[in-house]
Amino acid sequence: MGFTVHLPTLLLLSVAINLLIGGLLWAIFKLRSRQHCFRLWALACMAFAAGTLFAGARAFIDAPWITVFLAHVFLGFSPFLVLAGLQRFSGIASRKTRRFRQVLRFSAAGYLLILLLSFQGDPLNARLLTALFSAALFSFAIYTLSKLDTTPSLPVRILKVLFTVHGVLMMSQALVIGVDWLGLNQTNTDFLLRLILINHILLASATTLALPLLAFTQSEQRLRIMAERDGLTGLFNRRSLFREGIRAFDNAAQSQAQLAVLMMDLDHFKQVNDRWGHAAGDEALRLVSRTLRHELRDDDIIGRVGGEEFAVVLRITGDDDVRIITHRLLEAIATNGQEIQGLPLYISASIGGVEKADRHKTFADMMIEADSALYNAKNKGRNRVEFEQLPPETTTP
Repeated sequence: MGFTVHLPTLLLLSVAINLLIGGLLWAIFKLRSRQHCFRLWALACMAFAAGTLFAGARAFIDAPWITVFLAHVFLGFSPFLVLAGLQRFSGIASRKTRRFRQVLRFSAAGYLLILLLSFQGDPLNARLLTALFSAALFSFAIYTLSKLDTTPSLPVRILKVLFTVHGVLMMSQALVIGVDWLGLNQTNTDFLLRLILINHILLASATTLALPLLAFTQSEQRLRIMAERDGLTGLFNRRSLFREGIRAFDNAAQSQAQLAVLMMDLDHFKQVNDRWGHAAGDEALRLVSRTLRHELRDDDIIGRVGGEEFAVVLRITGDDDVRIITHRLLEAIATNGQEIQGLPLYISASIGGVEKADRHKTFADMMIEADSALYNAKNKGRNRVEFEQLPPETTTP
């Protein structure tokens, strides 16, 4: 049984699908007007639909300016607009990015010039040129995706696969046309090109559906960061610290692992704000947060729980000495906080700590005792560490 493709039906289906998806993306752009990537992606769909319509009109009119030149202008600029949308979406502004955009503009200008000079000959010239141009654009798109830091990474991986397959497909189309030119092809070139067109349409539709998923995933990631992180320091906020602390406490209870909680307060911080201004105070808070990140491990939990109050949950291993760690923190803060942005702030801190014991039934119990130890440290002179002492052991007869 032979495989036949009714090309007009295929082209009309492609136009309808891309117009529907383009309309959806345009509606999203209107709802989220700050995200101009959706407008570019909508235009990419409409350009693909227009190019397909103009190319299909060759069966009804003999006008190469429309059915070849104009058709391939739109078909070539459809992936160009997809890539432009990715560039806008990434929001990366650097010298390398600007140079990259200049290369793209020159490539697009070169594509138009060569297309203008060659389209009146064999129509396959335009198809070959558009296939090579599209393959190059999909390669650039994969490069752009590799620079994105998006969690979860599934939409990026999906788009990389789609762009890779799409690029390979365009190179295959160029190869089929090239082999036909050389007279080495013994198969039905028209059938192969139609088969490639089917896959091209399917991939284009899948790509335009995956692009909003990428944008929505990043928006969700930003909202999650805003909900979980302190806006000034980037550390966990109070709610997130308690959530992560409870999880660490439960894991430590199940595995009989050691755990410590530290409460830290910057000494005389109100005087810093009153004397040097809130901008200096904010910079001091950012410096302390950077110091904590630098001195502690990646799996330690650090949060800002109040104005100048911080909390740390330490997962203790056999070689760790919590008291040594806390004294190292005090020294680092005092050293780094002597001068901030040219101002002699002389930041210091007091720390209260507690190590997990059988009497602690919840993470909140440890936080209460660490806060009590912090109160003792501040009463005993500040810029010091105090640990909540274990109660006397009781025995039953």
